[in-house]
Amino acid sequence: MNQTFQTVTSAQGEEILDWRSNTIIHALSYYAHVSPDLQLYTLLGDGENETDSATAEQLAVGSRAMAGWLRRLLPHGARVILLYENSLDYIRGLLGCLSAGLTPVSGVYPKAFGARDRFLAIRDDCQAKAVIGNRSVLAEFQPVCPDISGCERLLWIPTDKIRSGEDLYIVPSHDDLALIQYTSGSTRTPRGVMLSHRNIVHNLFRQAETFGYRRGDCGVNWLPLSHDMGLIGGALMTLAAGGRCVLLSPEHVVESPIRWLRAISRYRATLSGGPNFAYGMCARLNSSSEFHDLDLSSWEVAFNGAEYIHPETVANFSSKFSRYGFKASAFFACYGLAEATLLVTASSRGKGIEFQSFSRTNLADGRAKEPSDVHDARLLVSCGVAPTDVHVCITEENTEAVLPEGSIGEIRVSGPGVGLGYVNRPFENTTVFAAYVPGTTTPYLRTGDSGFILDGALYVTGRQDGRIIIEGKAYEPEDVIACLESFQNDIRLFSTVVFVETIDDQPHLVIAAESAAVPLLEPEILGRAIGEALCAIYPVKGCRCIFLKVGAVLKTPSGKVRMTETRDELLRGSISAISQYFYIASGSAKVRILQISEDKI
Repeated sequence: MNQTFQTVTSAQGEEILDWRSNTIIHALSYYAHVSPDLQLYTLLGDGENETDSATAEQLAVGSRAMAGWLRRLLPHGARVILLYENSLDYIRGLLGCLSAGLTPVSGVYPKAFGARDRFLAIRDDCQAKAVIGNRSVLAEFQPVCPDISGCERLLWIPTDKIRSGEDLYIVPSHDDLALIQYTSGSTRTPRGVMLSHRNIVHNLFRQAETFGYRRGDCGVNWLPLSHDMGLIGGALMTLAAGGRCVLLSPEHVVESPIRWLRAISRYRATLSGGPNFAYGMCARLNSSSEFHDLDLSSWEVAFNGAEYIHPETVANFSSKFSRYGFKASAFFACYGLAEATLLVTASSRGKGIEFQSFSRTNLADGRAKEPSDVHDARLLVSCGVAPTDVHVCITEENTEAVLPEGSIGEIRVSGPGVGLGYVNRPFENTTVFAAYVPGTTTPYLRTGDSGFILDGALYVTGRQDGRIIIEGKAYEPEDVIACLESFQNDIRLFSTVVFVETIDDQPHLVIAAESAAVPLLEPEILGRAIGEALCAIYPVKGCRCIFLKVGAVLKTPSGKVRMTETRDELLRGSISAISQYFYIASGSAKVRILQISEDKI
């Protein structure tokens, strides 16, 4: 064994790199040395056919060549925006930057709605010196992204063909800044999270430990590589574990979700996943000849994260695909965020997703208790426990004191995976990344998420800044949407926005949802049914249902609903409604439904 690489023995009895003394670049060199022909990545460029691939040796040689070229063009530590589609070139560009001692900036997906505006915001925020990408993508962006007057000119560097020359790569240290990963921006302006090499390798090591990765495992990843779950959890996890990753683009999977499942079947993938809406898309597929040879029996970890997990989605997916070998025990719940590199807590491999019923009324009061009846019940998923050397606690919003089990407060995290801070936000870094819990000497990350711990497991209830207040109690939009499961054939639950408006000093719920392609119910009947259902659960006097065309709800590049921005655009009249209905509940249980013309929204 080459003594350059420091290794340890994993829980599976395999020799792996020791995260405490290695980086991603060490991992690349290690596998290029011990398994040069190991095919790490395969790209299905059209969603179905192989169009690119890379072995460990090819990737190492290519990254060093790119590093030599980039070092001639840019100073050490320069920040470089990665502007690639979901392809191996994204990984090559990232590794090339790391090998050159540059800081790659991740967060822009070229094909996402609003990509140009996001690019400009990130460019200005991180003070990038250059942008690298394929020539065709750069040619689309450069003409519409002018330089800032009076500032240093941004270099646009195509990496399709790297000039050969002397390798000028460097081996980074653990504490060097490795990556700036921008958040999705679902609840606020995207932030650039600064991650060190130590942050990344620690999180990858704990992911491998928690997920039970084994050398030779194959994963299928269609999540944007510009997003933390796609990059850290998909692409880099493969490199750290010495496995194989099959890449698809998000648009190809959204266009035809069966491509995701067929890739899992074809490559006998053991690990793959995504947000809840992805499983929902698959569960709604109509059985066809495309299913006849589908075999999902190899799928051992079907992780589900990044958004609220709907019990009906899990049940429907399991029911539909059990005949094709899928095991419900493969479902795997996890919680994480970019500020902590990625993973914070996770359930156990092979045990499936565990839901527990809690009182909606008591949750609104900050306590996790059993429900009084079926209308009071809210199902929440256990997100499992934190790995070794990561600590999670729940704190009270005002006093910041640590709360006991079963009490709802802000989720806080400490550990080697917590990032260095946000780019150019010194005040936030003090209040978010270096927030001390009374009675401790360890800084904790304030996640901004609400939740509680019960029997050692974390339960996430929602975002603190996304809660809706009704009669002094806090309710979660995700809970309201979960109450609409029975209407999933009429509205797109993963494209739904919830907020509260006050009419005559009385609270009323507003539901703005994209209509299904072919709704089963007429809008008037649907509006009445939704109003009746929600007014029976929540202490509101009415409900306004706004039905939108597909694509009207604003989303982040990773598919999360931008709830606040969508609400604001609706109220400004920038988003037009197909139709809307107002349900009013009276003491005599009579109902009045009014249709409001589109020009009054």
